[in-house]
Amino acid sequence: MSLTCLAIIFSIVVSATPASPASAPSPGGGKPSDERSKLEVYLAAHDVASAEDLQRLATTPEKVLMAVASDAHVEGLVRARAVAALHLVGSHEAQAFLSKLIQSKAKTTDATDRLILRRAAVVLGWMAGAGAAEDLAQLFDNDDADVRLDAAIGIGLTRAETAATLLRRQLTAESAPRVRAQIERQLHALDQVLPPEPEKEPSHAPKKQPMRGGW
Repeated sequence: MSLTCLAIIFSIVVSATPASPASAPSPGGGKPSDERSKLEVYLAAHDVASAEDLQRLATTPEKVLMAVASDAHVEGLVRARAVAALHLVGSHEAQAFLSKLIQSKAKTTDATDRLILRRAAVVLGWMAGAGAAEDLAQLFDNDDADVRLDAAIGIGLTRAETAATLLRRQLTAESAPRVRAQIERQLHALDQVLPPEPEKEPSHAPKKQPMRGGW
C-alpha cells in the first residue's frame, strides 16, 4: 500500500474519532476547568464576592463554588470564601451542601475546617432552610469558641420556631463569656422578631360532683 493511501486512511480515522467529553466547551463558552481556575483567582483576590462577578466567571457558580470548597488542596482562605459566596446563590443544592458539611465536620479540630464551618454557619443561617437551626446546633459540640459563636449567629438568623429553644439550651451549658453574650444578643433579637408564645390557660382539676345521698 502506498504512503499516500496510508495518509488518507489515517486522516479518515482521526476525523471520525469523537472528541473527549472533557475537552467539550461549557455552555458559557469556556471549559469547566477554566471557569474554576478563574473563580479561584477571583476568590483569592476578593474577600467578598459579588453575584455579577460570579455569573460572569462561571455558568453554574454554585457547582464551581462547592467544588472549590470541597477541595482540600485549595488554600483554606479561598475555600472559606467560596463557602461564604454561596449566600449569593441560595439554591436548595447549596443548602444541602452546607448542611452536609456541618454535619460531617461539626466536631473538627482542624483550623482550616473550623474557618470553613464558621462561614458555613452564617450562610446556612441566612438561607434559613428547613432544619437549618437543628443542623447548626450540632456546632455547639465543637471545642472552638469561635465556631460556637458563629453557630449562635446562624441559628438566630434562621428565625426558626426552634431557634430560641436551641439557644437557651446552649446558654445553660456555655462557658465562654463572649459566646454567652452572643447567644443573649440573638435571643433578644428573636424576642423582637418572633411573635410571643401564646400563654397556656391554667389547667383546672375537674370539679367533683357532690355525692348524692342514698336516701
